[in-house]
Amino acid sequence: MLADEGYHVHACQGSDCGMQSLEEQLYHFVLLDATMPSDDQLDLMEHITECCPSTLVIHVSWHAMLKSAVEALHGGAPEKGGRDAVSLEAMKRTLHRLSQSIQGQNRDKEDRRKALIMAKDLQEANLRLLEMDRKKESCLAVATHELRTPITILKGYIRLLRDESVGKLNKRQKHLLDESNRNCDRLLGLVNSMLDRSRLDSEIVDIHFQRRPYMETVKQVVSQMQHYIEENGLTVKTEFPKEQILVPYDANAIEQILINLISNAVKFTPSPGEITIRCEHKNGAVITEVIDTGVGIEPDEIPKVFDEFNRVGKHHGRRKGAGLGLSICKKIIRAHRGDIWVESHVSRGSRFSFSLPQDVTAPACLRH
Repeated sequence: MLADEGYHVHACQGSDCGMQSLEEQLYHFVLLDATMPSDDQLDLMEHITECCPSTLVIHVSWHAMLKSAVEALHGGAPEKGGRDAVSLEAMKRTLHRLSQSIQGQNRDKEDRRKALIMAKDLQEANLRLLEMDRKKESCLAVATHELRTPITILKGYIRLLRDESVGKLNKRQKHLLDESNRNCDRLLGLVNSMLDRSRLDSEIVDIHFQRRPYMETVKQVVSQMQHYIEENGLTVKTEFPKEQILVPYDANAIEQILINLISNAVKFTPSPGEITIRCEHKNGAVITEVIDTGVGIEPDEIPKVFDEFNRVGKHHGRRKGAGLGLSICKKIIRAHRGDIWVESHVSRGSRFSFSLPQDVTAPACLRH
């Protein structure tokens, strides 16, 4: 009957045969004859529990069916629809119900197996993409680094020509050299920005903290930038505290931020104008501000000021640079566990501020 229903059936006589069969092949059901000796039943059940616990065991009694078979051999016939038929139908229904449950479990297992395979494939693909991205960033860093040398050489040659070290120049030639020098500066700034972005996007942010006097770095940058500010027709004003402020920070990284903010202030402040660099000690942090009297920033641009590739000043026709400088400043400040923000009004100027906590273990200082 079970074979006719599509089951693969293997008959065993005795527990030894049954245990051997269970070791050789996976079975979903074991129909255990209730008339088997108790010790054999116990041995078989222990074997199933230990070796194949997922196999279902059904105890069946064949007394009624055996009685009907004996009667049939003697010329009789089992009563139609009698107890043996009922027992067979009940067993068929039970096995059918259990089979559906097992098939459902098998489908779930298969689905989980496929999901695990897919997750593994996705993980491997992600690792490959990460490796490709790493190689891309490495290639970008090498390429941009190699570009800096020829640009620097070109600037040196242009300066020699502009200073008339190799001969007199007319007004037109001087103008062309000035334009060439400005474009070299622009290209060099772009290369430096790409190098910084590549460095900050890598797995390790190369920030070296050292507790040192903060105002020394600020004053040094202002001294370096003063000639640049004045040659653009602007005046510079400083407001520094008298006391010494010790802060854990990376001097090179903070110098880069100050140079970037002051350069932007010069770029967007028409002559005559004023640029103020101010520092103050407040709430366990040092606050640095770069204030200009320039064209200001449109209200719709302010939320995007620190986004990558966002070039501030488009409403004023100024699109110098790649729009990476301020995003790099933000990443450096975040690495210092500080904050950076901007306040600006059109035609009244801008105020860029950033904070550095004095205690490196303290939470990032948020702007008020």
